[in-house]
Amino acid sequence: MQFSISKEIFLDGITKVQGIAGRKTTFPITANVLISAQGSTITMVATDLEIGFKGHYPATVEEEGTITIPGKKLFEIVREFPHGAIDVRDLENGWVQIFKDKVQYKIVGMDPNDFPKLPEVEGMELFELDSIVFADMIEKTNLSGGMSSEEKRPHLIGVYLEKIVQEEKNGLRMVSTDGNRLAMVDYVPEKGMQPPAFDGAKGVILPKKVMTEILRVSEGGGNVSLGVQKNYFVIQKEAETIIGRLVEGEYPDYNLVIPNDLETFFEIEKQPFVSILKRMSILCSERYRAVRFKVDPQRLEVSVNNPELGDSNEEMPIAFNGGAFEAAFNPRFFLDALNPMKSDMIKVNILDSSKPCILEGPEDPRYLSVIMPMRM
Repeated sequence: MQFSISKEIFLDGITKVQGIAGRKTTFPITANVLISAQGSTITMVATDLEIGFKGHYPATVEEEGTITIPGKKLFEIVREFPHGAIDVRDLENGWVQIFKDKVQYKIVGMDPNDFPKLPEVEGMELFELDSIVFADMIEKTNLSGGMSSEEKRPHLIGVYLEKIVQEEKNGLRMVSTDGNRLAMVDYVPEKGMQPPAFDGAKGVILPKKVMTEILRVSEGGGNVSLGVQKNYFVIQKEAETIIGRLVEGEYPDYNLVIPNDLETFFEIEKQPFVSILKRMSILCSERYRAVRFKVDPQRLEVSVNNPELGDSNEEMPIAFNGGAFEAAFNPRFFLDALNPMKSDMIKVNILDSSKPCILEGPEDPRYLSVIMPMRM
């Protein structure tokens, strides 16, 4: 086998398989990327036995064939290669040569016949939505940080996709939680959309660990297609496909954790608020994670007191329509919610130290983030 391919195209494909090929499994070959060359295309495949990726990319194929290469090393090699075309060919005994002009690498692969096959899902019904919108939904519900690898509860290891109907228009809802916070975003286009195809189910749970790969595939405009059949889901965009197992189990009623009686709120400029939270975070640590919000009708005071590191406090003027109180929150949760928001002004719905707060913004319609307070 031998082919030549643009570095930029090659690196784009390898980047998208990195997260999958890099996961540990009981089969060493899953750390490799399967590359097949045929016609004027190469096909790259990666799998961790639960999630699979397949992408087709244009190349000049001089000799057809199939190889497997360690995914991480291939990424590191191609990333540092000079710009231009890269040549790849197989050698004897599973070795692979990657070269161009005076740059040359030889790395050992494995028998491509041992590479696991991706599931075949025939006749799956797909529905389309704008890929930029889908990517925005993923970014706003990305709450996977800090999750234990031993966690098995469906609502903590998965992101819930649900069919919704608002104002007689079909839409899609995405919900994610880690037990301390919840993010929810709806997509209901003005002209309506094709009803989400979930194989007869109202909603499905996608594994959180694959959302980064789905985000990479979804970026760049155009449409993305989604489908579900039995225990599998498929995400397609142009020549790239992600296929994997759905998370089994029931997603709990997330509405129970969204307060519907919060009539008190204040509005605050996003960027100064983000800057304060970042500065307060400097003095947070594993043992002392909380910052304290002291709220009264005219001002918000944010402070941190860490006996191991020090203390700090800052104030911002606000107009709060409730009574004075103090509450403690994890600043990272606020930053994670605020960073993907487009709104310049943020509405903070909050009552007291015992109730969660809700973040919303006028330029982020149909999105909300619920954050639980910490013990004072």
